[in-house]
Amino acid sequence: MDEGICAPILLIGKYKAEYLANRDLNPYSVNILLAGYDKETGPSLYYIDYIATLHKVDKGAFGYGSYFSLSTMDRHYHSRMSVEEAIELVDKCIVEIRSRLVVAPPNFVIKIVDKDGAREYAWRETIKDAAAAASA
Repeated sequence: MDEGICAPILLIGKYKAEYLANRDLNPYSVNILLAGYDKETGPSLYYIDYIATLHKVDKGAFGYGSYFSLSTMDRHYHSRMSVEEAIELVDKCIVEIRSRLVVAPPNFVIKIVDKDGAREYAWRETIKDAAAAASA
């Protein structure tokens, strides 16, 4: 909440966190990255963990791959990244996950959420796709 005004994405995040926390019969055990864009406050990213705690973050990952990708993001992320720089960073994270995680997923979908809405940007189907994109 900034100066008494809640951004819609924050309201959605709070609702999701409360919903997950109050599930009595079949509680969910999930982690969520919730991204959105507000015309007044700009982009927002929230991490909702498995116990329904809501955190505003600049970057995020979860699961086993996060052990490798978060350190890569810590090293290369900055707040004024262009879309191209962000995609390069995602590709670096994919290369780390695919080369270091034994049970790495075979495919990755890259999605973008910005002032133009949410959209699927690209697929990375093998480590060669991500490695080629990261080295380009």
